[in-house]
Amino acid sequence: MFSFLDMINHYLGYVNLNVKLKNRIYTILGVIGVVYLLYVSVRWIQNGYAMRGSLILLVAIILAYFSVMNIFYYFTDKQAPLDISPKIEKMLGKTLGGTDPMTENRQQMREQRGNGLLNGTTIPANGYFDSKKILPGKVTVSPEQSANIAQLANQLQQMRLMTPDYGGLGSREIAQQLNQNKKPVYAIGLGVNIPYFELKQDGQQMIVYAGMNQAQKAPMGRITTVGLQPIEDVYDKVKLYLANVILVGGPYMEMGRNEPIEKQAPYMIRVQLAYERENHAQQLQKTAADMRQSSFSQSSVPTDTPASRMKRYH
Repeated sequence: MFSFLDMINHYLGYVNLNVKLKNRIYTILGVIGVVYLLYVSVRWIQNGYAMRGSLILLVAIILAYFSVMNIFYYFTDKQAPLDISPKIEKMLGKTLGGTDPMTENRQQMREQRGNGLLNGTTIPANGYFDSKKILPGKVTVSPEQSANIAQLANQLQQMRLMTPDYGGLGSREIAQQLNQNKKPVYAIGLGVNIPYFELKQDGQQMIVYAGMNQAQKAPMGRITTVGLQPIEDVYDKVKLYLANVILVGGPYMEMGRNEPIEKQAPYMIRVQLAYERENHAQQLQKTAADMRQSSFSQSSVPTDTPASRMKRYH
C-alpha cells in the first residue's frame, strides 16, 4: 500500500500541476493511507496483538486529524475547528498547513492597485497638492475605528471598487515576487483609493473621517505624527490638509516552507498630509486686512470738508 502511494507521489513530480490541485491529490492519497492504517490496526488488535495494533491506531488517528485539516484547507473556504497548526508553527517555526486559493490559469483581471498612490502627484480624490509640501502621517486606530475600516473594506469589495485577488497572479508568480522582494504580497496590492475622506480637528487631536461618500463617513483613526514630528508640536504652527487616504493591509501571502501561504491581517489606512505654514497664511490675511482698512479710510474721509473750508476764511 505504501509503495503504491510512494509511486503515485513520485510520478506526480513529473507533472507540472497547480499547487492547489497537487495538494488536493496528496490529501486524497493521505485519506486513503489513513483508511488503510485503520484497517491494519483493527486487524492487529483482532489477531491478539493489542499493543502493536493500538500504536498503529494512535498514529492513524493523528494522521486522520491532519487529513481533516487539509480537507478544510484545500477543499473549502471555512476555518478548520480545533486547528493546532498555528501553535505547532510557533513552536517549531514550520508550517503544517496553508491555503493557496490562486490558480495559475486565471487571466490578469486587473493591474496591481496603488502603484502611483503614494508618490505625492496622483491625488484624484481630494485635489492636487504640491509634492514638496506633502508628508506621511502616522495613524492610531481604536477598536471602534478598526471596525469602521473593516466595514469600509467590505463596502468597497461589494461595490467592486476593490478586488482582493492578488492582481490575478498565480502561486508561481507570487512565489517569484516573494523570493525576489522578500516582502509579503497583499491581495489588494499597494493599496486602494478611498472615495471620500476629510480631516477634522478635535482640540489637539486630528481625526480622519472616511467612507463611501460624505453621508456615510465615519472616524477611521487619529493622526499622531506628521513626518517625524508629533501632532502636538505642529498642529498650531501649520495648517494641515488631507492629501490622500488609501486602504492597505488585509490578506497577504508570504513564503512558507515550500510554497506561498496566505495569512490574515486587519485592514488599515495610510495617509498623506499637505501642510501650509500658519505664519505665512496669517501674514497674507493681515496684509489683505490692512489693504481693506486703508482703502476704507481713504474712501470714507472726503478731501474737502466743511471745517477745511471754514479755515480758509479765518
